[in-house]
Amino acid sequence: MKYNKIFPIFLTAVSILFSVSVTAGTTQNNTSQTQKFISQTQKFISQQPISQKPISPKPSKSLLRVSIVNDGTELKIQDGTTTQTIKASRLNLRLINGLNCQAKKVLPTQRLSGKRFIPQGFSFNPTNGNLAVGVVLQECFDTQQSAVFVLEPQDNWSGYAIYRVQLPGTKKLPDEFSSYPFRTIQKIGFFGDDLLVKHGDASGTEALVVFENSGKPAGKYDGCLVTSAGESQNICPIVIPD
Repeated sequence: MKYNKIFPIFLTAVSILFSVSVTAGTTQNNTSQTQKFISQTQKFISQQPISQKPISPKPSKSLLRVSIVNDGTELKIQDGTTTQTIKASRLNLRLINGLNCQAKKVLPTQRLSGKRFIPQGFSFNPTNGNLAVGVVLQECFDTQQSAVFVLEPQDNWSGYAIYRVQLPGTKKLPDEFSSYPFRTIQKIGFFGDDLLVKHGDASGTEALVVFENSGKPAGKYDGCLVTSAGESQNICPIVIPD
């Protein structure tokens, strides 16, 4: 597994906050960066859902408001006089090695769309105003399969581009429209320009997944750390090096 610039700091901070088990490279000793990351991580872990809260990702003449409506099936974004309503069903991807609820088995690949937005699963990138959102794809047998998307606004949200946050796995993803499944998404947030996703499963296992700023809106997978150990052993992806 590749551990880039933020991950050694990430390991140090989270190891203080949680009881964890992980193997990684040498941790860098940078006190100021570590203390800052500890503060950001603790805030990220403890923050409450923000689905009905006005959010302003960067200074603006108008206040950007975001809310989840219609039983979670729509996301409403208001930017001044512009209102953009995004249906969860518009967000789709090719899911790799995911459980199919109708067939009651894991399928190598399937095309799925979002069923509903996750109230605690969205966050603005304060640098560029992009919006990361989590959606539930399907749920059965105490198993929730989810996905994360990054929406890039155009002309004050009169339009937007959709990018898929790609969780890797044991096989190389076939294209930019594919991902292995996230479990139950608990929180989404940004540390600088890096995206953090906290997800877990029914056994109580939880993990933080880091996607580094790669020059692309959805970022690039940089690592995963178990923050709460339950019965399952596969909350973090097993990535085969290229």
